[in-house]
Amino acid sequence: MLLDEPTEAPIAAVAPAAPAGAERAGQRLAIAAVASGAAAVLHATAAGIHADHPALSRLFIALAVAQAAAAVLGFVRDDRTAGQALVWVNLVAVAGWIVTRLTGIEWFDGLEVAERPQLADTIAAILAAVAVVGAVAALSPRATPVSRRGVGNAALLAGVLLVPGLADATTHDHTGDAGVATGGHAHAGDGAGAVAADGSATGVVAADGHSHDTTGAAAGTGIQSNGDVDAAVADLLAPQLEQTAAVAWPRPWNPDTDPIDFSGIAGVTAEQQGRAEQLVRDTLRELQAFNDVSSLGAFGYQSIGDASTGFEHYVNYGLINDDIWLDPTQPESLVFQVDGADRTLVSAMFIAGNRPVDDPELVDFGGPLMQWHVHDNLCWGLDENNEPKVMEVLDQPGETCPAATVNAGAENPMVHVWIAPHVCGPFAALEGHGAGQVDPTAGQRVDQCDHSHATGSSTEQAVAEQAATSTPKPYDPAAPIDLGGTPGVTLEQQAFAENLVAATIRDLPQWSDIATVEAAGFRSIGDAATGHEHYIQWEWIDDDVWLDPDFPESLVFAPGPNGTKQLVSAMYMLPSDVTLDDVPDFGGELMQWHIHADLCFTDTDPPVVRGIKPIGGTCRAPLVDGTEAPMIHVWITPNQCGPFAALEGIGGGQVQTGETVLCDHAHGSP
Repeated sequence: MLLDEPTEAPIAAVAPAAPAGAERAGQRLAIAAVASGAAAVLHATAAGIHADHPALSRLFIALAVAQAAAAVLGFVRDDRTAGQALVWVNLVAVAGWIVTRLTGIEWFDGLEVAERPQLADTIAAILAAVAVVGAVAALSPRATPVSRRGVGNAALLAGVLLVPGLADATTHDHTGDAGVATGGHAHAGDGAGAVAADGSATGVVAADGHSHDTTGAAAGTGIQSNGDVDAAVADLLAPQLEQTAAVAWPRPWNPDTDPIDFSGIAGVTAEQQGRAEQLVRDTLRELQAFNDVSSLGAFGYQSIGDASTGFEHYVNYGLINDDIWLDPTQPESLVFQVDGADRTLVSAMFIAGNRPVDDPELVDFGGPLMQWHVHDNLCWGLDENNEPKVMEVLDQPGETCPAATVNAGAENPMVHVWIAPHVCGPFAALEGHGAGQVDPTAGQRVDQCDHSHATGSSTEQAVAEQAATSTPKPYDPAAPIDLGGTPGVTLEQQAFAENLVAATIRDLPQWSDIATVEAAGFRSIGDAATGHEHYIQWEWIDDDVWLDPDFPESLVFAPGPNGTKQLVSAMYMLPSDVTLDDVPDFGGELMQWHIHADLCFTDTDPPVVRGIKPIGGTCRAPLVDGTEAPMIHVWITPNQCGPFAALEGIGGGQVQTGETVLCDHAHGSP
């Protein structure tokens, strides 16, 4: 091979004679040397930025010196030895970049975990690759010298690339103006990244995954630490902070208008405030890289299948049990707000794997500003692609998950950081059924605002005030769904109801063709004479899929002239062993479930409705009782009683004892 030949003769001696007029300045290795020198500048800059991480800094220094030396050799000698030096030095740089972006280097402190490519390191890798290719080309016997103009153009292009590379390298926030390293991650086990007992950080990890020493911000003073504020200053400020009147927490959060200032919160140290503020600041900046939901698969994220709640979580399972946490460049989970087919990134959900929720390292990070929680009521299973999905949510403590699912998540504490406005603050957890659980000794949650504060309103109060002053909009399947304005309905319930309607409008039309419906196993129950004909897929009633327009238990058609049938509604059904009392409070007052306890069916396959019985009675043979599975309609056509209207009259069904059949005129279509 060329690189193994011992020949030390200048390249010019084995190459064709230079064209007439060519000068010594037109060297064959010039482009490779320029690229190697430019890469050396970036790596030297990286060495300075990582000066507080000695091993990593020394690595960057060694690489910068090697690339610079190879560049000088290429200009001075322009022979095979110089060419080989340029190839091997820069090949090592390219290989190192690839490895640290794909897998990390376990045995090297600071590079243990794979990192996402950043602009500066990517440009350095590109320059190193150009050096390799240029040197290999120059070693060819057919290589010709590069003209003066070519050398100048190469130098100009390298300079152009250096500008954004240096700007990116020097603007990464490693110490932070609040005294906390970007990302706030801790590396366990090596002494770096630990949080001391007094709450001070002793090596919080930066956005690039490396450990940096940090100091806190002076809470309650409006003064941000520049890194010179130490524990002694924080101690001097403590009495003043204790005398400051406590500010209610959490407080509403709007990142577009609100300053990142969490001062004045009782029990929060200067270090805790500084870390929490810097985490929010970093998350607002770094999380933008994940805005496009269609690109998440390339980053290793997949949905847990909870879009029907109004918020869909995408999780990278490979990041949960590493030793990095609170890093917005490597968030374990991303939360998107769901609006039909649209997804808007609203929050990171950081997960610290395999530790208790009251782990002092977690609790001390933000103190009373942040509260970690777990989800020990989720039942996980595998979907048709063998990907983990939440299959069921347990309603009562002590319940067990059904077969083929497992209960997991109790040892993986998590905390949200919102990059979108939230009434319950920047660290708010989701509320209601999906809120998760906290340490029982923690008392009231500080990541929710569903309780009153001395100086603020609770979520319920805010919703009630909004409902009292807002005018409900009529339901129009062709317009954006807005089910606001109903007293007593929480924001989570409203979001759930709106997204269920939006998803049904979008996906249910796949069942418009009767031939397709029957091919999927749906069969008519023979009730077309009532004006609405129900087709039921009986095998889907007792499965573990609920409220899914791709797998609706029943479809409702409106018979038309000449035998035509128009799809007008889904009728979602829960398993037959669920009673009306057991139905989760998905949509609150917006959604009223019902049963059919008065229908008699033929004892055939498929069953057909052929009679009615008194409530509580038994069908007369040969007819048999039908299922009493709770069910709810979602209309994809206008309905004067709203999107969840039940049928009326003799086939209307029965609701929970003490209730009357709901007709939501407020959201009903005109």
